[in-house]
Amino acid sequence: MRSILQDHPRAEYELRVMQKSLKKDKKNPQKMEKLTCRDRLPAYMTNIVMMLLMIGVTFAIVFGVILYRISTKAALYMSSSPTTRSHVQLTVKTTAAIINLVVILILDEVYGAVARWLTVLEAPKTEKNFEERLIFKTFILKFVNAFTPIIYIAFFRGRLVGRPGRYLYVFESYRMEE
Repeated sequence: MRSILQDHPRAEYELRVMQKSLKKDKKNPQKMEKLTCRDRLPAYMTNIVMMLLMIGVTFAIVFGVILYRISTKAALYMSSSPTTRSHVQLTVKTTAAIINLVVILILDEVYGAVARWLTVLEAPKTEKNFEERLIFKTFILKFVNAFTPIIYIAFFRGRLVGRPGRYLYVFESYRMEE
C-alpha cells in the first residue's frame, strides 16, 4: 500500500513549478502548472554530460595507474641498486594497488555527492522518484568506479603486449609485460 507521503510533491518540485508559473503568468500566480520535459531538458542534458564525464574520469584514472606501473617499472629496472631491481615487481604491484584503492575510495565519495547533486538538479516530483533516480545514478557511477580496474585486468591486461615476433616495446628496450 502506498504511503500518502510518497505521492505528495516534493518542496523543491513545487518551488520550481511556482517559479515557472510566476515567470509565465504574472497576472494569475495562483494557477499551478507542472514541469514539462522542455523545462527539465537542461537538467537532463547536464545529467548526461556529467555522468559521461565522471565515467571518463574513472577510465582516465585507470589509464593513469597503468602508465604509473609502466613508468615506475622501467625506472626501477634502470636503477643501479641490485636490491631495487630485484624487488621491482613487488614494489610496483603494491604501490599501484594502494593508489587504485585510495582513488576508488575517494571517487566513491565524490560520485555519491555528484549523484545527489544531479538528482536535485532534475527536481523529481515525488520522494519516491527522487530516491529511484538517486539510486540509479549512484549505482552507475559507483559500479563503473569499482569495476573498471577489474574489467581492465580481466579483459585487456596481457593482451596489450603484442604477439610472438611482434611484441610491443616501451622505451625501445622493455617489453610491455616487463
